[in-house]
Amino acid sequence: MEDAVFSLPEGKMMSFFGLVPEGHPLDVPNGVLGVIFYVYTFIRHFLGTKTRRTTVLFDGVANMIIASLAMGSSLFLGRKLWVIKELCVVCLSTHVINST
Repeated sequence: MEDAVFSLPEGKMMSFFGLVPEGHPLDVPNGVLGVIFYVYTFIRHFLGTKTRRTTVLFDGVANMIIASLAMGSSLFLGRKLWVIKELCVVCLSTHVINST
């Protein structure tokens, strides 16, 4: 059941939205993008607030854009699960966590 969800074209959103061509090294599964997002969040939380000098990466505007993209992708993928009437427990729990 979940294998079908992970094999959908939306499973690699970088190529699905045309940001990179299919098969490109940056055409990674959504799980990799999620790991990158959570590592960014972790680093921003522990290092971004400790320094007086704010870098562009940890700027409030950049953080808002990155977090909005993560939430938007969760809403997009959650809607896709609803449309295909597929229950993916891993996906659903990830979307709930991203929405809070």
